[in-house]
Amino acid sequence: MRGLSAGAICALGLVVAGCASGAPEAPPREAPASLARGLQCSSLTEAEAAASAGVPNVTHDGVRLDPQPPPSTDPNDAIAQRANIPRSAQPPLTESQKRILMCEYDLDAANATMPFSLFVPEGYDPAKKWPLIVDLHGAGVTPLQQILFDGTTDFAQRDGYIVLAPMGYSTFGGWGPPRGNPVPVETADVNPTTGAKWNINELSEHDALTVLAMVRDRFNVDPDRIYLMGHSMGGFGTFFLGAKHNGIWAGIAPIAGGGVGPNAPAEQLKGVPVLIMHGAEDNVVRKESSRASVRALQAVGAQHIYLEFPGLEHEFFIRRSRDNLEKVFHFFNLVSKRTNVGPIPDPQ
Repeated sequence: MRGLSAGAICALGLVVAGCASGAPEAPPREAPASLARGLQCSSLTEAEAAASAGVPNVTHDGVRLDPQPPPSTDPNDAIAQRANIPRSAQPPLTESQKRILMCEYDLDAANATMPFSLFVPEGYDPAKKWPLIVDLHGAGVTPLQQILFDGTTDFAQRDGYIVLAPMGYSTFGGWGPPRGNPVPVETADVNPTTGAKWNINELSEHDALTVLAMVRDRFNVDPDRIYLMGHSMGGFGTFFLGAKHNGIWAGIAPIAGGGVGPNAPAEQLKGVPVLIMHGAEDNVVRKESSRASVRALQAVGAQHIYLEFPGLEHEFFIRRSRDNLEKVFHFFNLVSKRTNVGPIPDPQ
């Protein structure tokens, strides 16, 4: 048998342990070190994915479990239980989800190690430019939970996107918009811009932008095709970071959020195509939040599409709905800085 690969042996019809009948030999999976291109990452395991889902209270089809699980001691599960948010167990990983990387780096400003999740498509070639999506999680949701929304990596593999899901300092960091009295982080450094210790919302924004810069430094990212999306708290963060750093994004997709206003002026989004999605029966972040943002965009002539889903709620309609999540990829596939001419003025 010397010199014959397992695939060749299977092709000859020989009975060998591990041969799938008639199936080609699977290509070896890339090592995390090679795939991550110098970042500190490990490959996602089925056990980590299953644990990330938290305590399920519904089936994958959304049917309530009977009996319901007892109250969770995990604060991330507890917020979902208080808001009556459906949470299902993580289904078996798809082939693309098996390529998710669990990463971390040291955020110097916070004097802390920050986790993030990263997906790099199979066939990544550093000789060509690749589009990238930054995917912002909601309150009480981890980067891994966010990137495991059904279909995210499957569509990213199909359409050729790198996907980055940052932590934003904590699961409740907020992505940057000021909220009430700033809460300084005692273990953090002094923010040179303010002269005071970095506060939580500042570190949340800083983390997102820092890890984006790291990924852009290590991968050949197309600067004309960098996109931003987020759900719930991440939807508010998408509007905020989308407006504040509008020179980065080719398009943004805030989902079940809101936030256009003083922290995210509509004028600053006039040159950025926006897809807004919301469930009509959302009782966590009500649809009026997105509708108010839409009216503000309309008032300044900003480019936007608004999709409101009758009968659907806050999270399950996007976490466990490939069809709805695919709409985001269709949108990003259509827009780029190269093709976007912005609002077209009336002829003089």
